[in-house]
Amino acid sequence: MKINLLDKNKRKIVYDILNIFYDHSNIEFVEEGDIDILDDEIGFKGRSYHYQDNYQLKSTLYNILVKETGYESPWGMLTGSKPSKLLQKYRADELKEKYFLSDDKLSLLIDVKNEQDKLSFDKNSFNLYINIPFCPTRCSYCSYPTLVGPHHDRASYIETLCQEIDMVDLPKYLSSIYIGGGTPSYLSHKDLERLLDKVNQRFSSFEYIFEAGREDTLDEEKLKLLKDYGVTGISLNPQSFNERVVKSVGRSYDFDHFLRMYEKALDLGFVINMDFIVGLVGEDAKSFDQNFEILEKLGPDNITFHALASKVGSKYRENNKMGSVKDALIISEAIKHFTEKNSYKPYYLYRQKNIISNLENVGYQKNNTAQHYNIAINEELENIIGLGMNANSKLMNGSKYRNPRNLRDYFANIDRIVEEKNLIKRNYKNTRKI
Repeated sequence: MKINLLDKNKRKIVYDILNIFYDHSNIEFVEEGDIDILDDEIGFKGRSYHYQDNYQLKSTLYNILVKETGYESPWGMLTGSKPSKLLQKYRADELKEKYFLSDDKLSLLIDVKNEQDKLSFDKNSFNLYINIPFCPTRCSYCSYPTLVGPHHDRASYIETLCQEIDMVDLPKYLSSIYIGGGTPSYLSHKDLERLLDKVNQRFSSFEYIFEAGREDTLDEEKLKLLKDYGVTGISLNPQSFNERVVKSVGRSYDFDHFLRMYEKALDLGFVINMDFIVGLVGEDAKSFDQNFEILEKLGPDNITFHALASKVGSKYRENNKMGSVKDALIISEAIKHFTEKNSYKPYYLYRQKNIISNLENVGYQKNNTAQHYNIAINEELENIIGLGMNANSKLMNGSKYRNPRNLRDYFANIDRIVEEKNLIKRNYKNTRKI
């Protein structure tokens, strides 16, 4: 779709609506386009459509493209990453009318809110995120600045990370601790124990989650280490149980080993989450059913279904690869039926730019096992302090801090990093209203 846009400041607004209907590679901003967007008028196929503000620009353009393509997005023209926040501003019927939401997505938003309302959050509480930026291989859909392969100096990273843990200004007791990445379970047993021991020296929390995403980086000894050091939950993420699809994105696949790790984690008493991706190339709606069949037998506490987002820096984006939009919509419906049938309730939801079929990422839980950290960070309900390369910190007063995105700068500037981070923490403490 070619767009002639007079006001370049409206580019993002227009792009977000176009992206609901067209792949990013098929959207062009040109001098002479299929659609002309002027200061107060949209021209399309010989007709003029007037608008007065940005909302009317979005809604008018959305309705033009619905008629042109025959596709109505289940999220309507809603493109924001945190749609649940809109329920704080609008009644459900107002939200549906304003953004053209489907009944299913509106119901999903309400269900998420109802689950979150059962839990308590304190805007003055702190949560800790620790980033481990190493992976054995890079997945084709991944755009994160991870360090791939065994040749990186992971021991030196853990040494510097432990230094940051020692120096950061945080209370002893935290709402939650989350060790993510990357693939934290890719650490050696020695480095893993050193990290876990340092965390325990400094902090405690009622929730302690460790991202053990890839079964090929796990063994029983690592799982036992996690349990011994107080980890309460792990995320074990197959992304798909389709061997061909998993290998095609650059991950190893050993289902028997996965089952052994899952059974050991169950025996140790972890709350277990599993991640799946809707929209991987080669996995259609029919083959995705295999995931439901296996999940029904395993019955993990939490399941997170991610709709694939095309991200700059990923091999998928470079090669313009993404699964079928039509199949993604069918799978989304199947997820609804599967989770309802198996008593899973949605408890957090967020969306991303360039997400397939304009869908969403949803975490489901059963037996009251919702993860506090996931809600706190996605709904921005509590303070988050991030440690490690590329880790983000965000406080409830709006202050933000991002650690360096590469190892060299992280190693070289650790004292300054901690000083600046502690400064925003002190400023928050001095200005907050209790």
